[in-house]
Amino acid sequence: MITILGECADLTDSGPYLIEHVLKNRCSTPPVCSRLLISLLSACTRLFLRQPAEYQHILGQVFELCMSSPDADVRDKAAMYYLMLSTDVPLATSVILSASGTTKAN
Repeated sequence: MITILGECADLTDSGPYLIEHVLKNRCSTPPVCSRLLISLLSACTRLFLRQPAEYQHILGQVFELCMSSPDADVRDKAAMYYLMLSTDVPLATSVILSASGTTKAN
């Protein structure tokens, strides 16, 4: 569901609520599954690039969860996304959204 939401954000207005529900109910107590964190990170980054105002706070929460993960792959991907977003948003948008075949940012 999370991956689909990240790919098809324009199909629903309830995206932020669905992600918040997952964060509250699945990520509130450690350990959090690495696959879930990677899915959340990818989807929330894509959603943030399309709708920054709605997802800025949520993406911050996801970054915090990922950076505190015991899984080095999760931490590395979060660090890479954070670095890209903090240095060159247009390039990050091009790279991250083109990976899914969608480069249109609203």
